[in-house]
Amino acid sequence: MKRIARLILCLGLLSVAPALAAPQLGAETIKQSLAGPVISIGHYELDKDGLNEFYAARDYRPAWDLAGAENSSALSGFVASIDKTISYHGLEPTDYALDVMRQLASAGDEDSHLKLEFLVTDTLLRLAHNLHGDNIDLGELYVGWKFHRGEIDIPAVMQKAVAANDVNNVFEQLTPKQTAYRDLAHILEWYNGISLTGGWKPIAAGPGLKSTKDHGPRVLQLRARLAAEGYAIKNPSPGQESVFDDGLSVALKTYQQRNGLDADGHLGPDTLMALNVPLTGRIEQIRSNMERWRHMPEDFPSPRGIIVNIADASVEILDNGKSIYRGIVIVGQVERKTPFIQSVVRSMIVNPSWHVPAKIARADILPKLRKDPHYLEKLGFVIRDNEDDPHGENIDWSNMADEEFNFRLRQQPGAMNSLGRIKFDFNNDYAVYMHGTPHQELFDKNRRTLSSGCVRLRDPEKVAEVVLTGTPGVWDIPHIEAKIASKQTRWIGLAQPIPITILYWTVFTDESGAINFRNDVYDYDRFLMENLRPAAEVPESNDNSDSVHTE
Repeated sequence: MKRIARLILCLGLLSVAPALAAPQLGAETIKQSLAGPVISIGHYELDKDGLNEFYAARDYRPAWDLAGAENSSALSGFVASIDKTISYHGLEPTDYALDVMRQLASAGDEDSHLKLEFLVTDTLLRLAHNLHGDNIDLGELYVGWKFHRGEIDIPAVMQKAVAANDVNNVFEQLTPKQTAYRDLAHILEWYNGISLTGGWKPIAAGPGLKSTKDHGPRVLQLRARLAAEGYAIKNPSPGQESVFDDGLSVALKTYQQRNGLDADGHLGPDTLMALNVPLTGRIEQIRSNMERWRHMPEDFPSPRGIIVNIADASVEILDNGKSIYRGIVIVGQVERKTPFIQSVVRSMIVNPSWHVPAKIARADILPKLRKDPHYLEKLGFVIRDNEDDPHGENIDWSNMADEEFNFRLRQQPGAMNSLGRIKFDFNNDYAVYMHGTPHQELFDKNRRTLSSGCVRLRDPEKVAEVVLTGTPGVWDIPHIEAKIASKQTRWIGLAQPIPITILYWTVFTDESGAINFRNDVYDYDRFLMENLRPAAEVPESNDNSDSVHTE
C-alpha cells in the first residue's frame, strides 16, 4: 500500500516503427484517400484533419511498410505496446481501434495495408492527444475549470518524431511530469493487479461491529475485504478468525484514516459503504483523477502557493516546494459547489463585514425572517440604504415572496459574522473567498461539505501568519489576535501575494506515501468517466452548470 518506486515510462515496443520502413503504398493513393469528407474504418472514425496534416508534411508518403510476415509480427508487438500504454495511463480503451488492427494484420491486400497505415498513424496521434489532455474540454463539465496545458501541434511533432525514429521521446514529453500523476499510474497498476487476483467481495449488510462480543461470518468477510486491498491484519488467535478482535479493529482504523472516515476502528454505516465500493469503482476513480491531471498546466503546483482539495476538505500551503501548513476546511454543499479556481491571494481583511449575495439572502435568510422578524438585529445584519429601519422591524416578512426580496444585507463585524474574524480575498468569477467562521463545532464533522461555496478555515490566524510573511509589521499569532480584539476592520495587502488553486482530488498519496481515497461528493469522477466513453449520455439529474453560490 505504500508508494511504489517511481518508474520511467517506456514505450520500447514502439521501436517497431523502423521495422515498418520502406513504404509500399503510393503517395497519390494516400492523398486521394484523405480527400473525402470523413475517413472511417468499420465503425471507427479517424482524425481526418490530423492525418492530413501529418501526411502533408511528408508529401503524402506512407510512414509504414505493412507487408510481409516479419512486419506483421512487428505490428502485433506495436498493438500490444499501445494496449499496455493505454492501461498504464488509465485511458479509455474504446478510443483505439486495436481489435481492428489485429484483424487486419494478417491480411495481405493493398486495401488492408492502406487501412492499417492510417490506423497506426491515427493511433499514435490519438494517444498523443489524449496524453496531452486534448480529448475533452473539462471547462464544459466542471464549474470554474480553466486549467489548460500549453498548446502543441501534435501532428507536426509526431511527423518529425516518426521521421527521426523518436516516437518514444514524444510520448515521454507529453506525459504529465508531476509526481502525483506518476503515483496515480502506479496506484492504477496496483488495483489492476488486484482485479487479476479476483478483486474483493462486498460485506453483507448487518449491525455494526466494534467489540470482541461481535462475531460471525461478516467478520470473516471484513478480514477478507481488508486483506484483498493489502491492509495488514494481525493474525487472530487460533479458532478466533470470526471474532472482531483488536487486530482487526486496528487494521480497520488504518483503512478509515486512508479513506477520510472517522477512524474509530468500528464497522459502521459509512465505513461499510466505503468498503463496499466495488473494485471497478475504485479503478474508475483513479482513472478520472489521472485525466484531470492530464489537463493541469506543466508548472503546477507552483513552489509557493495555497492548494485546496475540495474532495478532502483540506488546505495545504507550500513554500519552496515544501508543505509548511496543512489543515482542514469546510467547502461547498453539493447544491452549492465550491468551483475550481486558479487565482492569487493579494489581501486579507481583519474583522470583515459580509455583504450577503442575493441568492443566499433569499434562500437562507428570508425563511428565518419569516419565523423571527428580529433575526437581522440578533445576527448583526443591517439593510443597506435603509437608515430609517436598518433591521427591517417594520417590514412584514411573513407574507413576502422570494422574488419580492430585493434588499441588500450587510452583516457587521463581530462574533456572529459568518466570515469569522479574517477573510482572504482573491479574484474569481464566483465571489468566492477563504475565511474563518464562528461555527468551529462544524470542523468536528467528518463530512464538511457545508458552506455556500466559499472555503471556511479552521485556523485562519495560522494561515494569516503564514501568508503574511514579509509583509511590513509583526504578524505572529498574538499580534494577529490583538488586531482582531481591536474590533476595527483593517485591510492588509500581502507583500508577497500567494497563488491559490482550488481542485478536486479523490485519490492521492499522503505524506507517508500511503494511498488515500475520498468520497466523490460532487459526482465529478463518475460524470467525467461517463463523458469519456463514446456516445455516453450524461444523466439529466447531474446539472453542473449553475451550482455555485457564495457565503
